[in-house]
Amino acid sequence: MTSTATAPTRRPPAPSSLRIPAIDIARGVAVLTMFVAHAQPAAPTGALDLVEVAGGGERPRTLFAVIGGIALGLYLASAERRGLSDRELRREIAVRGVALIALGLVLQTMASGVAVVLDTWGLLFLIALPVLRVRTPLLLAGSAVAVVAASASAAALPAPARDELARHQVLNQLFEWLAIGPYPLLLWFGFLILGLAFSRLMLRRRSTQLLLLGAGAVLATATLATRITGGAHEHAGERPFPTELLVHLGAIGAALALTAALLMLTEPASGWRRMLGVALRPLQAVGAMPLTVYTAHVVALAVWRSSGAPLADTWLPFAAVSRAS
Repeated sequence: MTSTATAPTRRPPAPSSLRIPAIDIARGVAVLTMFVAHAQPAAPTGALDLVEVAGGGERPRTLFAVIGGIALGLYLASAERRGLSDRELRREIAVRGVALIALGLVLQTMASGVAVVLDTWGLLFLIALPVLRVRTPLLLAGSAVAVVAASASAAALPAPARDELARHQVLNQLFEWLAIGPYPLLLWFGFLILGLAFSRLMLRRRSTQLLLLGAGAVLATATLATRITGGAHEHAGERPFPTELLVHLGAIGAALALTAALLMLTEPASGWRRMLGVALRPLQAVGAMPLTVYTAHVVALAVWRSSGAPLADTWLPFAAVSRAS
């Protein structure tokens, strides 16, 4: 008599097992450098000038958006492993998007001095629903088109034209929302789907990391051209189209290069890389719960500014907000 043993059913890995520590660390860097922009002194001096440079310009926002796209792609992979249908997956993402919009609108009522990003991020989740399953080459092409179109739109209106447009409240608000506001939807959609495309690569593979590092370094050199012309220091929408585009390409390059470097420094997690991962764990913790940390920092800034913004000419408010968050 023979007996047949039934092979054990292989259970899908838990969602947490699909997390990549370097991605959370990169998002932690993005969140904290955004804190710099929100709580830095009016005129930082000395060595702390470097902190202002690291947290200034378009780089923190671009890093946050690109990493958000990668995180969204990893979430999709996790949902597939959990056996969620496309309908269930889209419903989950839609619910998150609506919740982010609601929370963002609430935070905007606080006198924090922060241009809150959460409502825009929630809208992007809803806008991205139709492209979640689009093929990677099309995502990359769509990202390029969105970034170029957003750069052209932001540079299209000189100051006199903007003054004229400001008289038409609805059109002005629409244009600001789509192209020239602090978080223009067209540009950020390009960042989001770029990250979504990269999330489909084998991010733990060394060849992928080298590819991202090289591509990021090449794109980051675009920033050099803007610094030569001085255009990088102008406000968004006040730069000519070539400079506007180069600023965004440079920021994308910096985001890719930093992400690739963190992947190379923490993967595989063995030996000295494990020790470095332990040292970077506070940043990883920030990146693992960005919504909580971001919300806490907006509330903390609102409380600080409602108290008269004491010590605003020092880095102590930034340190206090970072610790509280």
